[in-house]
Amino acid sequence: MARPRSEDRRQDGMVHSLPGLEVDSLLAFLSLLGLLRSLEEAHPEWEPRASWTGPPWVARVHLAVAVTREELAAEAGEGAKRIASRFDVDSRKNVNFERAEFREYALRVRTDPIQAALVCALAAELPEKRGGGARASPLVLMFGQGHQNFLERLVAIPRGGNGSGKDKRSDLHSARYIHDALFRRWRRDDATDGFRWDPEEDQRYALRFGDPSKAGAAKTVHGANRLAAVGLLSFPCLPTARDVSGPGIARDERGILFIWPVWMEPLSLYGIRRLLSHPSVLAGSREEIALLGVAEVYAARRVSNGKFMNVTRAVPRKRSV
Repeated sequence: MARPRSEDRRQDGMVHSLPGLEVDSLLAFLSLLGLLRSLEEAHPEWEPRASWTGPPWVARVHLAVAVTREELAAEAGEGAKRIASRFDVDSRKNVNFERAEFREYALRVRTDPIQAALVCALAAELPEKRGGGARASPLVLMFGQGHQNFLERLVAIPRGGNGSGKDKRSDLHSARYIHDALFRRWRRDDATDGFRWDPEEDQRYALRFGDPSKAGAAKTVHGANRLAAVGLLSFPCLPTARDVSGPGIARDERGILFIWPVWMEPLSLYGIRRLLSHPSVLAGSREEIALLGVAEVYAARRVSNGKFMNVTRAVPRKRSV
C-alpha cells in the first residue's frame, strides 16, 4: 500500500498527514486530541476532524479550509495557549486535595467550561483514597517525586513555558515545536519537562546499561507535551465503587490500562470521546468495533518504577500488554 502524502487537497478543504504521532504512544494520542481541541478553540470554522490510515497507521487531520502545515501548527499553539490561560489549579503544584478542599475548588470554578473540564480531569471527590483525600486521575503520574510537579507543568507547558524552569530557551512558545511534533518523526531532543506519558520516559534499571539516575530526565518532544496537556481535558474522572475510572481507562489483574481506538473515518473531538467510552472499544471486541468504523484498539499499561510511574508502549488489544 502506498504511503499517504503529507498533504491531500480536496474540494471541501484539506487533509494533513501527521507522521509524528506514533499510534502506540499515549503521549501522541493525547497530543492528537489536544490538537483538535486547540484548533476548535482558535478556529472553530476550520471544523477539525481526525482519522487514521494504514496500516502502518498514520494519523490525519481534516480541515474545512486549506491551510499550510505552518499555519496549522501556529494556530494550534495559539489555541493551546488560550485554553491554558484559563487553567486555575488552586495555587497547587500537585494533585493532592483533601476531599473538602477539592469540593470547594470545583464549586468555585465550575462556571467556566474549560476550568470545569480541567477539574474533572484531575481527580474525583469519591471514592476517597486510602488515608483520605480526593483520588487523582490514573493519568496523573507524578506527585512531586524528584521535584516533578504535575500541576506546575500542566499550567506552564501548554503556554509555551517549562514547569521547572530548567530549560532556559526563550523560544519554547514557538510553533516549530508543534510543527515538528506533528509532521516529523520524533527525535526526542528537547530537554524540557514532560508528564511521563511518553513510553520512552520509562528508564527502569533493567532496561538500561547504566544508572538512569545519573543520566538525568529523559529528553522529550516539547510540542507534543504542549498539545497533550490540553488533550487531558477529554478524560474526566468517573468514580466507581472502589476507584476512579474514565474514558479509555480499564483495569485487569495487573493494574491500569490506557486504551484508544484507531478509526478510519474523520471524527470530531466529540465523536472520538464517545468512542473512548464505548464498551466494545474498551473490551476490544473485534466484530463489534468494526461496525463502529474502528480498525484496531491499542492498550498501554501503567507501570511503577520505584517511586515513579510510567506508561509502556501500546500494543493491539488482542495481544497481552
